[in-house]
Amino acid sequence: MPTERGHGAPPRVVVTGVGSVSALGAGDGAAVGAALTRSVSAIGPVRAFPTDDCPSRLGGEVGDLAAYLQDGEARRLARASQLALVAARLALADAGLQPGQLVAAGLVLGSHWGDFRSSETFALGYLERGALGLSPLIFPNTVMNAMAAQVAIAVGVRGPMLTLNEADVAGELAVARGAALIAAGRASAVLAGGSDELSGILYRELSRLGTTSRADPGPEGCRPFDRRASGTVLGEGATFLLLESAEAALARSGRVYAELAGVAWGNLPSPAHGFPVPWRRDPRAVRRALAAAGVAAEAVEAAYLTGSGHPAHDACELDLVARALGSGRAHLTALTPLAGEHAGLGALRAAAAALAVAGSAVPALPDLSEPIRPDLRFVTRPTESGAGAAPRTALVHGLARGGTHVALVLRAWGEALKAAA
Repeated sequence: MPTERGHGAPPRVVVTGVGSVSALGAGDGAAVGAALTRSVSAIGPVRAFPTDDCPSRLGGEVGDLAAYLQDGEARRLARASQLALVAARLALADAGLQPGQLVAAGLVLGSHWGDFRSSETFALGYLERGALGLSPLIFPNTVMNAMAAQVAIAVGVRGPMLTLNEADVAGELAVARGAALIAAGRASAVLAGGSDELSGILYRELSRLGTTSRADPGPEGCRPFDRRASGTVLGEGATFLLLESAEAALARSGRVYAELAGVAWGNLPSPAHGFPVPWRRDPRAVRRALAAAGVAAEAVEAAYLTGSGHPAHDACELDLVARALGSGRAHLTALTPLAGEHAGLGALRAAAAALAVAGSAVPALPDLSEPIRPDLRFVTRPTESGAGAAPRTALVHGLARGGTHVALVLRAWGEALKAAA
């Protein structure tokens, strides 16, 4: 077997655990792979709060978490933290580890909005009762890094901890930054992912601002890369990946899903008004990630895109990816129509890519009938990838409306071992 890395080379990063909570369900890598293979949308009418006065009605909601929480956690932790904690525990268990076994591990959590429900409750307490209405129990949850801190305490990790706030790409960026911590030698393992919850006030305002698909004139729904696209659908949930150095994973005989062979992120200039789609279509992050992985563009067989459902945003992303990969063999897909847009979805895209190169099917776009780019290849059936077999190399691409874009290149572990030989 080849050595994990050459003398002086940075540690190689592998994915050894997956845990996810979303509208698709809660589970480990096997459960996530099965849900994605079905490619059935879990989006439906929002039930957590009234939407009668909203232009939008749909969302990707998570069910009851009580079965996954330990004594007192439902009472002590805000729901946003509960989502993140359940996903983190599932990822550790999927890697064959128990909380507390990776004390020196790091944790990177991305969130688009943070714990907005706690912030609303705290503010309403003051507005209704003045200073006496300010709850010292709720206040800690209003801080953006509360979710990461509470997860770190619960699962017993004491290494570097980082919270990222970047709408549209927080989950992918968390995975990229987690890999960077390992590559820099600052940690041998990192829990990396994203978490967001649906909040009534946030849902209503984003709907009012026109960022979501509308029920009228309808039909409402998230249809990325389709001529009928009219906006996104919000979702909620959390997904974590356990990233490890290949050396550490092999030392404990851990199961490896994939190698995270290349990561890159950057920012593209965008207008300061209107819907800020980048005006410079330079796929530099994708090219840097491919170069870091030592992978040619034509070797990418599957690409997991943001696919927000906003026509201009989707067109921009397809242009970026087409410039980077060409109109070759890569099959393009997106998970937003399955579970709704949230920070956990970015990490779920990375998990889906890792599972795909490990042998799972590439999920299909469930409602693509009028592609806006007929020159590109979209996944229309879950088993469709390459020549019908699992892809050996997959790209995850995240594009924020403000111009930040993230690229992750995942490679089958068998292929990675051949490359190192």
